[in-house]
Amino acid sequence: MRPFLFLTAILTLAGLLSVAPRAATAGVTDCRLNPVGELPVHLENGLPIADGVLNGKPVRALIDTGSTRHLVSVEAARRLGLSFLERRVPGLQLGQGDWVKAGTLQADTLQMGPWQGTDARVQVVEAGDFGAGADMVLGQDLFVQSDVELDMAHNVIRFFRPSGCDDVPLAYWAKTYSQATLRSRGFGGFSVSRVVVRLNDQEFWARLDTGVRTSAVNTRMAHRVDVREDSPGSQPGPERHDIGRLPVPTWIGTFGTLAVGDEVIRNARLSVGDYYNLGVARDGTLNMVLGMDFIRSHRIYIANSQDKIYFTNVSKPVFGAGS
Repeated sequence: MRPFLFLTAILTLAGLLSVAPRAATAGVTDCRLNPVGELPVHLENGLPIADGVLNGKPVRALIDTGSTRHLVSVEAARRLGLSFLERRVPGLQLGQGDWVKAGTLQADTLQMGPWQGTDARVQVVEAGDFGAGADMVLGQDLFVQSDVELDMAHNVIRFFRPSGCDDVPLAYWAKTYSQATLRSRGFGGFSVSRVVVRLNDQEFWARLDTGVRTSAVNTRMAHRVDVREDSPGSQPGPERHDIGRLPVPTWIGTFGTLAVGDEVIRNARLSVGDYYNLGVARDGTLNMVLGMDFIRSHRIYIANSQDKIYFTNVSKPVFGAGS
């Protein structure tokens, strides 16, 4: 897919960065956040939805930082009268199970908020409504092009192109904040936003995923940190359908500490299941998803330009399973 075209002018926010005390260092006055645009979203059943236009047809898009690509469902393509080249092959992995790739759609125009993509190919998959009443998924094809601020409390996603900000904390709205190591650009043609977390005494990568309602841990990682189905506080959980195509039986475990960068959450109650395909990163297998429960309870600046995220807590409890 060709990169999206930015429709709004880039402006310089002089004097914006009056952030944390450690930001007041040499060179901070040279840092500028250049706003690219804003994408209005609204939450439905805990997931962010945006309205857009695909080849002249109105569409509802699930905002999914956990998806490597933009996707359109077969059902939506047919209902909207969007022609696509059918080519049924299995193998597009999105969490637990494989979506069946049903073809390719030529997107002459795809507009979402301040962006317009032209002459792009979008994968068409047999995915129903993606579990969110959506026609399509807006994935990492867009979100790796700039820095991204997830401000779900105000129903907006903001996009920035910083300049001169290599060593400057970018949580411009706060005087105190947390930060964590980030990797968004993958290898080959794939990318996924992932951050370093520490669960009890184990450090590993977790996927930052707006397309999942509640955070989840792989069973093998829970066992590695000595939290099991029969541990004190563990209890059966619901069957989950929101991480990929196949349903997954789950249980709820209590973890002594979960550290996301500087933020430490104690006695975290997390969903646990046998998610065999949370994703594979160059730095190792991803063993956790930080979903919308974590994202909604924070304001998050994804600094792709620095390989960091900055975030502040805006509500508690953090996790949908309780903490």
